[in-house]
Amino acid sequence: MKKQYADRESILDFAAKTYQTKPEYPWQRLPDAAVLRHPNGKWYGLIMSVPKDRLGLPDDTACDMLNVKCDPMMLGSVLLQKGFFPAYHMNKNSWITILLDGSVPLERVISALQMSYALVSGTGSGKHPRTQPKAWLVPANPKYENLSQTLAVTGESLWKQSGKFIVGDTVYIYEGKPIGAVTYACEVTETDIPYHYDQGGLHMEKVIRLKLLAGYPQTQFPLERLRDYGVTSVRGPRGVPDDLLSALLREGKPFGGNET
Repeated sequence: MKKQYADRESILDFAAKTYQTKPEYPWQRLPDAAVLRHPNGKWYGLIMSVPKDRLGLPDDTACDMLNVKCDPMMLGSVLLQKGFFPAYHMNKNSWITILLDGSVPLERVISALQMSYALVSGTGSGKHPRTQPKAWLVPANPKYENLSQTLAVTGESLWKQSGKFIVGDTVYIYEGKPIGAVTYACEVTETDIPYHYDQGGLHMEKVIRLKLLAGYPQTQFPLERLRDYGVTSVRGPRGVPDDLLSALLREGKPFGGNET
């Protein structure tokens, strides 16, 4: 599957669809500088065109860049990634700059934008939003989801957003009766996608996008085996115990190797 890379258009499109944000252009002398503003009035993003040498690169050509807020505890690790720099013209203790020159995957930039939006939301909880990927066990009802005809064929699927997922999470799908086993491993590539659906007992307001990573024969991780790892049922999204995760990683078959 072709990897998408971030640019101005894709970021503005995501902000509009996910947060209903209309970009603001407040400076006449910088007509292309687009501010992304949270409903509480705070900025969570700024897109502008700046010569690359302003970031210390040996190139003076102009390039679109995105400034977003960053958890100060994450700055060190985030700035080690390709295309991420200390913030240009912003507080370098709480902002970063991301190149939008085609060098950074769209999903990685969206993850940073989601973190920025959460940081400016001002929930008052005092907790930092989760930024490290997590492994989930998620139930699927074969009555509603025919995974062999969707996920296994196309390699991706939209999925009801019933957990606190972030981009980069791994989702292990447990199909209920009559299958009763873990059948697929997927990566979360997008979250908070508006999707209004209400039919046959299934109701959805938001969905996530999943990319298929691996498959499992139905006899490999049935509920009987999951019980050996302390999982007695899968009724909603839940974390994966470490020893079960090791087995799933070790025994998964790459996309295309699933058996039915």
